[in-house]
Amino acid sequence: VYDKVQNALLSRSVLKCKYDSTSSGASDETFMFHPFALFFGTRAWYVVGFHETRDAIRTLKLNRFDAIEPTNQSYEVPHEFNLDKHLGNAWNMIRGDVDYDIELRFESPFSQTVSDTRWHSTQEIKWHEDDSCTFTCTVSGLDEIVWWILSMGPSCKVIQPAELATRVAKLASKTAKLYS
Repeated sequence: VYDKVQNALLSRSVLKCKYDSTSSGASDETFMFHPFALFFGTRAWYVVGFHETRDAIRTLKLNRFDAIEPTNQSYEVPHEFNLDKHLGNAWNMIRGDVDYDIELRFESPFSQTVSDTRWHSTQEIKWHEDDSCTFTCTVSGLDEIVWWILSMGPSCKVIQPAELATRVAKLASKTAKLYS
């Protein structure tokens, strides 16, 4: 799949694809795809491009393609397309429509682990006397960051926004019920 996407990028060839989407449930759907950029995200390769059926730019994970074949059709990458601009303030690679100011509190010793990694381009860290820290950033959309916060367990508390705190609390509660 990687080679086919890379070759399509180089030759500007439209790809005929089948994709196992976890969200749409339309894995049998064949669609035409115009790849704009190939990049390595969190633990996997992704391609950003124009999805003809959705009539929109989409980010697709390479290992979810069920079938991918080049066509004789050609396309042009829009001159205004820029991967960094497209991703914007996404936590990782899927930008939402709304920007959120995030404030998280990390307790020691987890605060040390969080502070020594650059998680997001907008992050700032403020230390407290008890060796905890406040982590702030601005992200576009909450879908990706909610899972990251949950991975931190009880060492992380969402201070704001309230919508994020509610989502984390509901998912943490569902997880805890699995072990009751």
